[in-house]
Amino acid sequence: MGPGAYLLFRRGRAAYTGRSDSDVERRARASVNEGNYDTNYSIYFTSSPRRAYIQECRLFHRHKPSDNQIHPRVPVGANWRCPMKGCPWS
Repeated sequence: MGPGAYLLFRRGRAAYTGRSDSDVERRARASVNEGNYDTNYSIYFTSSPRRAYIQECRLFHRHKPSDNQIHPRVPVGANWRCPMKGCPWS
């Protein structure tokens, strides 16, 4: 329980990345159940919602998951920027 990001796979390939600012394990399990994803996935626990956003951005840029159509969203009211150089969201 706690904030973090996760990476889901389909047939062994990165297919989706997401995050939760409160319970990453629960959100990852729900995402697996919502889509046609492998039952093994990676969870990255973080110390804060901001760190979860940064981790999700890194996963998004590194793996280019096929099911993510848009860049990870910043929570309403936050002025966080993507940590990846050259990203329009940085």
